[in-house]
Amino acid sequence: MVLEDINIKIKYDSDKDDMISDFYIPVLSNSQKYCRLSGFFSSSSLATVARGMENFIKNNGKMYLICSAILSKEDISIIEETNENPSKILESYLINSLDDIEDEFIKDHVAALGWMLANNNLEIKIAIVSEKGGMFHQKVGILEDDEGNAISFSGSNNETANGLKYNVEDFKVFKNWDNGQKEYFEQDYESFNNYWNGLSERTKVINLPEAIAEKIIEIAPNHIDEINLNNYSSKPVNDVNTDEKIVLRDYQKEAIENWWENGKKGILEMATGTGKTLTALSCFSKIFHENENLITVIACPQSHLIDQWIKDVKKFYKGQIIVASSKNHKWKTQIKNLIINSILDIEKNFVIVTTHKTLSSVYFIENIKKSKAKLLLIVDEVHGIGSLKQLKALDDSYNYRLGLSATPERWFDNEGTNYIMKYFGGVVFEFNIGDALNTINSGTGEYYLTPYIYKPILVDLNSEEFELYEYLTAGIANILNSEKKDRSKLDSYCFKRQGILNNAEEKYEKLIGILDENKNIKDLIVFCSPQQIDKVQKILNDKKITQHKFTNAEKVRKEEKYGGFTERDYLIKKFEDGSYKALVAMKCLDEGVDIPSARNAIIMSSTSNPREHVQRRGRILRHFQGKKEAIIYDMLVFPDDGSEISSKIIKKEAERYREFAINAKNSMKCIEFLKKNIMR
Repeated sequence: MVLEDINIKIKYDSDKDDMISDFYIPVLSNSQKYCRLSGFFSSSSLATVARGMENFIKNNGKMYLICSAILSKEDISIIEETNENPSKILESYLINSLDDIEDEFIKDHVAALGWMLANNNLEIKIAIVSEKGGMFHQKVGILEDDEGNAISFSGSNNETANGLKYNVEDFKVFKNWDNGQKEYFEQDYESFNNYWNGLSERTKVINLPEAIAEKIIEIAPNHIDEINLNNYSSKPVNDVNTDEKIVLRDYQKEAIENWWENGKKGILEMATGTGKTLTALSCFSKIFHENENLITVIACPQSHLIDQWIKDVKKFYKGQIIVASSKNHKWKTQIKNLIINSILDIEKNFVIVTTHKTLSSVYFIENIKKSKAKLLLIVDEVHGIGSLKQLKALDDSYNYRLGLSATPERWFDNEGTNYIMKYFGGVVFEFNIGDALNTINSGTGEYYLTPYIYKPILVDLNSEEFELYEYLTAGIANILNSEKKDRSKLDSYCFKRQGILNNAEEKYEKLIGILDENKNIKDLIVFCSPQQIDKVQKILNDKKITQHKFTNAEKVRKEEKYGGFTERDYLIKKFEDGSYKALVAMKCLDEGVDIPSARNAIIMSSTSNPREHVQRRGRILRHFQGKKEAIIYDMLVFPDDGSEISSKIIKKEAERYREFAINAKNSMKCIEFLKKNIMR
């Protein structure tokens, strides 16, 4: 069969046609020569031009391909004005796009081209557009069979990792044997030959640098029979995930509406465990449907939260997700290439999940600002972005802005708080822990968070601890009353004084008492300080309570020895299935980590920061199968010697007591306890 025998339409549209099965496979299977002008050189664009080529390759077809390179103005000037070898300049730009290709579609198709290169059936040239020439937007294909029949096709060719398989694509086809179309075919044919032979005034065309050719050949299979491309199709698929049905609660719908009506800007002040993440991603899904080109950046406070966010993002979105953090050493190259593709209208949509630290880095900010797409910024635990160093992440280039936090106000930092509020457009919705504990979900008949019993445990200071606390308090007063305040010394004294309350020796005795009273305790989280953790673990071991520490030291990279999970996720799974009855945690459990199976908490170390109190309760108040209530044991330092300093300590600790007690199931009993032990 020759091209003339195929029923070739004058126009193909991916909304109606399977571009690979209906066009590329039949025409390439009956061609011996394939000339192609493609877009920007990348693994995605190489995979695009290789679609449907399996039979063409096995029929010993010859291909001639021109791709373009995006160079800086400085590099273009060097090439035009000197005798500098352009291959050396090109190598650094082109080599990165071929590193560590993970998409199976791209890998298979680039490998097929690698086999053609290795067997001299493919020639590639690189087009360098002069500074005055602009972008190289030519996308033309010419196919010829053994009998001289030929066709050309030109139009939109989407060359993204997802787009080359799924997104909208259309082009027209002209035949050289049809008198009505021959003139248009000849225009395309002449256009290709002008570029190939270096006749274009504004475009310099050079041979593919040897280092790049070798890189492509490295990917190639050893034998032609290993090439298998015909099993791919290009049936349209929506980037938005419609497989998983997300049912939103009434208050989540209200939050989304408020954010939308506030110009798609605002902060959602929602208690830990009330579904901030799904609410935010529902905002993303809604805005995704109205923007053809959208880059979404999601920033969380720590890298160990990235996997959790990606898991939830996939409930809403099937497209490309890039991790920009220390978890992915290639992120800088990936971001740079994606932004370039976005500028060229090659990459339509993608999601970047990153950390506050990376979001505020110079490299990230400079690259994201280059994008011409609409930008959506979602910042989890938005209060954390308010430090002086990280505020620069809040760039004006983000069109849509969404902040999430149970407590968006920064502790003792009005300046940082005001900046965050102004940038995001203020708090547009509030659903605090009291609301969640006292509002019934009409769908389940249960409260939105698990009710809890509050059990305060009173702790005294020994004489040595009290004397040191008294000494530090006097030192703090002297610094505050001095004309020249030593801020460093003040901070040191305050830190040491708080450490005395956190690490009071009697707390270990109280811990043993709690465990003795609850010999079968499980689903337990013990919050402690770094100074306490070793001794707490020993006490749990002595009581035959299987436990593991949960700190910043546990790894956040997926490893085979943890069954393909991160060490942290592995520990959480072991905790959920009962292998560990307790987790001994420090601050890493204060933000974002979901452990819904936890039913009991013992707080041995705390601060006066209300954010910590909200987050720690949120760790154990999420719903879980069979979980009807949670229990919180809270160790409070209440010296009983009646001194002025003791009264101040009690007053300080009582603030946390009130906050925990007011929403507890046993709040009335807690109030009576407060009157008896504190208000005296």
